[in-house]
Amino acid sequence: MKKFMDFIELKLAPPLEKLGEERHLSAIKDGMISVIPLTIIGSFFVLIPNFPIDAWIKFIEPYAPWFNAVSAITIDIVGLVAAGSVAYFFAKTYRDTNLNSLTCSVISMTAFLLATLSNEWTIDTSLFGTKGLFTAVVIALLSTTILHFFYKRNLVIHFPDSVPPLVSESFMSLVPALAVLLIVWVLRVILGFNINSTLMKIFEPAVFALNTLPGFLIFMLLRSLLWCVGIHGGAVLAIADPIFLVMLGDNIAAAAAGTPLPYITASGFMYFVFLGGGGATLPLVFLMMRSKEKGFRSLGKLCLAPGIFEINEPVVFGVPLVMNPLMMIPYVLATEVLSLVTYGLMYFNIIARPLVNIPWTMPPVLAQYFLTGGDWRAAIWGVISLFVAGTIYYPFFKIMEKQRLELEAGKEK
Repeated sequence: MKKFMDFIELKLAPPLEKLGEERHLSAIKDGMISVIPLTIIGSFFVLIPNFPIDAWIKFIEPYAPWFNAVSAITIDIVGLVAAGSVAYFFAKTYRDTNLNSLTCSVISMTAFLLATLSNEWTIDTSLFGTKGLFTAVVIALLSTTILHFFYKRNLVIHFPDSVPPLVSESFMSLVPALAVLLIVWVLRVILGFNINSTLMKIFEPAVFALNTLPGFLIFMLLRSLLWCVGIHGGAVLAIADPIFLVMLGDNIAAAAAGTPLPYITASGFMYFVFLGGGGATLPLVFLMMRSKEKGFRSLGKLCLAPGIFEINEPVVFGVPLVMNPLMMIPYVLATEVLSLVTYGLMYFNIIARPLVNIPWTMPPVLAQYFLTGGDWRAAIWGVISLFVAGTIYYPFFKIMEKQRLELEAGKEK
């Protein structure tokens, strides 16, 4: 076990930690966080006319377009907003020039519109949502990189100091903005290169892999192992967030069209696994609260409120679970077991698939209920999941508790 922990800490974790801090990935992560409020609001407005009660659906059907209108201006513009937000945060990573983040954001959004033109050279609004998300991210990174290239080499228009800074700054971006738009224009219009279609084909294997059981289990295993050595697994692997969000967008579109939801591991699936936070640690908090060891009881009481709202850093670093070979086993095992069983339940349509993007602080059981569009069976599985995770943690926790009690008894002697 020690050799395995050393391998993770010394060999696996450092390169992945550096990867998570890489400027492109950091910009994608921060940019995607910016669109989360839109997806949450839009998801709940999709849920209202699709709530799984026949009487309600019939009653609300005449008014469904009213609620779908909100979805159309939230979820259906996620790609467009991401083109601006990713560029905004990416520009902030360049500290060697006076690159204006807002300017980069505006230029990126304009380039995105140009890149998503239809074959009739009209704006294809269907790509404003999650279907155009990969294009939005690539355009944001590309356009900001080009802008930085021009600013770094002073290939910009300069005005005398007497000109107001706002005016001067606007004209400074003129030449690099023209370069960005010319490049995208040549690719899309002159050469007829379908940027979005090509990117979708490139990312298709990743989307497929993360929606398969083996692919998702490997992804969650890596995420858990990183946390076990004190590295924020979610931040390091945030590159997958756009993929899960694209899946959710397709699920929402399918629900609106009245067709089966295509994806199981869409954004929100992890809330079936994160019971009180990564590693399903809320049952561990319950065990600590009833512990014979005074320190565990006190820690359990302190961790209860944060754990209910999916904040488990006090548990992870307080028990600790980090760098703890014994507790690493149930932490990883609970994640894998809950992922496996939940996937199976959704695959066989025993419980519904993710439909609503919920706030990450929503407590367990409620989270499972709302993210599946109000499926009571998912809520029941949420309750059962707490007992499953608790059963996994119990023997390992009792070993740790016994060690603590023996240590206290030794000190008293």
